Amino acid sequence: MKTGSANFGFLKEKHPLLEALGGLAERYFPDDPNTSLLKVRQFGERLSQIVAARLGVYVAEVDTFADTIRRLRDEAGVDRQVIQVFHQLRVSGNDAAHAMGGDHGVALTSLKMARQLAIWFHRGIEGNQAFKAGAFTPPASPP
Repeated sequence: MKTGSANFGFLKEKHPLLEALGGLAERYFPDDPNTSLLKVRQFGERLSQIVAARLGVYVAEVDTFADTIRRLRDEAGVDRQVIQVFHQLRVSGNDAAHAMGGDHGVALTSLKMARQLAIWFHRGIEGNQAFKAGAFTPPASPP
């Protein structure tokens, strides 16, 4: 998957799948906010699994995204605000998947939230405390 993500490019070296999912969410945003939300949800779920692995939290193959988030909260003590962002990405993505929900406003907010999680991960979990992310680059405007 080649994306060249403006907002998730810093993940490419160690986590190319995360960078690709973020980039696809950006790319789909103008024409298909629903698909953008699905990609952001996939990004959040995969990131939660990586965080769990880094923090030594067991996640079974049958665990749902909600299960993984719960384990991060209960077993690893991940910050409440981070947990809330993971949950919001899950809920928005589920709405997009099951109710065909999601508009450009929700998709843009979700992209920004996913980027904040990526920055938190890159700095705190991956240990790049001095990383300067720069400003969020909005994706192309809707037609």
